[in-house]
Amino acid sequence: MARLLEYQGKEIFRRFRIPTPIGQVVRNVIEAQDAARGIGYPVVIKAQVYSGKRGKAGGVRIVGDETELATAASEMLSSKICGLPVDALLIEQRIKVKQEIYVGVTADPNARAPVIVVCADGGVDVEETAQTNPEALLKLHVDILRGVYVYDALNLLRDVPGLTSREKLGVARIICRLYEVYRRHDCKLVEVNPLALTDGGMIALDARVDIDGDAISRQAELNIEVAEEAGDRSATLLEQIAGTIDRADHRGTVHFVQIDPDLSYAREHNRIPFGFDCVGAGTSLTMMDELVPLGFYPVNFCDSSGNPVGSKLYRITKVIFSQPGIEGYVFVSCVSSQQLDNTARGIIKALKDLYPETGGQPNIPTVLAFRGAWDEDAIRLLADHGISAGRWVRVLGRDATEQEVAEVFRTLHEEWRTEQGGTI
Repeated sequence: MARLLEYQGKEIFRRFRIPTPIGQVVRNVIEAQDAARGIGYPVVIKAQVYSGKRGKAGGVRIVGDETELATAASEMLSSKICGLPVDALLIEQRIKVKQEIYVGVTADPNARAPVIVVCADGGVDVEETAQTNPEALLKLHVDILRGVYVYDALNLLRDVPGLTSREKLGVARIICRLYEVYRRHDCKLVEVNPLALTDGGMIALDARVDIDGDAISRQAELNIEVAEEAGDRSATLLEQIAGTIDRADHRGTVHFVQIDPDLSYAREHNRIPFGFDCVGAGTSLTMMDELVPLGFYPVNFCDSSGNPVGSKLYRITKVIFSQPGIEGYVFVSCVSSQQLDNTARGIIKALKDLYPETGGQPNIPTVLAFRGAWDEDAIRLLADHGISAGRWVRVLGRDATEQEVAEVFRTLHEEWRTEQGGTI
């Protein structure tokens, strides 16, 4: 999924004639001061991070003069908001608000249709409201072949209190335009929270636009660098590289996400970090059930499925091994029709690039479990290229269970760590 930053979402909104406050994106204090002078005080300064709870974390502030702005901008740019570094700020005019409402468009998996959601109380946590007061959320399911019309939206707004007929018409038009954004840009979610009623009409004070990761190739004009689902954070450099690898070749998939990019979780919980790749996401779950209780922690998830070609495995293997601080690598396949000899060719080429001085034999514990179609060919290729003979390499076949793979990796890692002097 590609989650756009607020300012990126508002750029799209403006193209669809959805009003937004006057604003400017800045990346340092001087730019912030220049932008605020051009807009006019007071202004709102907003940290541009992938989090919906930044306001409570100090990521949204109202400032009345240049001194306040310099202090706020400096603090935001040098801190983390919701655990995320702040690389950019959005400086906007402050809007006088008469009323706030919530408007969103998302997919309803149960109805298998888009659904428009409206709440009379803007700024609310919609997920929490859905649990505590579901009656407050007004919903309209949309037939994608028919679309949504202004009178559909007006019917939805009929019971929203505090709005005049003219104001409801303005909101209805915004709803129709939001749905256009949702459809045109292959979104999973489009949200305005809040949509503000002002003396001059309706204005989107915030913008959330989440685009389906599988549709990124159809959204080239947005110039999105995206990884697999990574939560409320931006894609890491390695995730961006992996995403490019996956999109560049349609033959098979390599879904890569960094779970612990800076090893902070592994260090805090005294876990052993290792790189991981699998064939079949279900296999990863059963493999983790065996490895995690032994004290290991995967710094990444990677699923190389759909019979990817060797060149794709070559590139993603290099990405996995390039993660700093890993103390091992595990590859395991489920019993499937994937041509594991192609998988082996990719891994072999990557290891020879990474460890040329040893002919491709890695210097960290490496367990390769080939189970499935062409597994014997894969194992033979590893032997022919001298990989299997590596001191820190173990190659297993289709008879190996997940428990056995985990035990082999633990034993190998203990031997390796002992030779390293017990500390890494």
